[in-house]
Amino acid sequence: MENENLYVIADDLGLHTYINDGIIFLLKEGKINGASLMPNGEAFEDAVKKLKQVSSVKIGIHLNLVEQKSLISGRLMPKNHRLFFVKYLFGFIRGKYIQEELEAQIDKIIQADIKPAFLNSNQHLHLLLGIMARVIGLAKKYNIPYIRIVNEPVSLRKGKFFRQAQLLFLNFLSQLAKNKIKKAGLECNDYFIGFINAGVLSKKDIKEAKKLSGKCPSKIIELGCHPGYENNDLRIKYKHWGNYNWQKELNFLK
Repeated sequence: MENENLYVIADDLGLHTYINDGIIFLLKEGKINGASLMPNGEAFEDAVKKLKQVSSVKIGIHLNLVEQKSLISGRLMPKNHRLFFVKYLFGFIRGKYIQEELEAQIDKIIQADIKPAFLNSNQHLHLLLGIMARVIGLAKKYNIPYIRIVNEPVSLRKGKFFRQAQLLFLNFLSQLAKNKIKKAGLECNDYFIGFINAGVLSKKDIKEAKKLSGKCPSKIIELGCHPGYENNDLRIKYKHWGNYNWQKELNFLK
């Protein structure tokens, strides 16, 4: 990428074969810096196979605690991040299970002969208090040097006020996490673009990320994106996510 301190990372590799194809295309073309691979995604094996077509790219782990099947129990996880948050808040999801599940997910990536360059998570659940401490411990155990945080500029001009409120909460958790990550001798990004418009990234978001990287040359800026090709199966399967524009994001990044 033209901005050395800007990292464009595609999430959800391993979720669906069409998403895999889109991300692999962008990796081959050098249009993104890396991708985060979901260990319990339904198309995980397909993603691992296709990654062999690409060399010298950063592949990280997209830790996942919702929607897909648990690697520990084989059962479906909570159907969305909101349900997970409520169950976690009231103690219905044990810390021991989270520890074992996350460790199993990291092991699965390593056993696939992939050396993970970073950690992040589906719906940024790794930022929650209690989970972040476990993620930092696992990062140190497996020599994974970098953990994503969410520190995205808040602007009322963008609308989406409920989403902005969620962002304020994540920014707060991220500041706490950043201090712990640095104290543990690990790295993280300084800013993040891609939460407010997750799934509907536009050229404006890409422009904002580039502008921020130019304004703050000593800081690490991460642009999170969700590119992919589309078909009816993908649309129907994840219609509850809202109007995700995988194909449009892919076209913008091209």
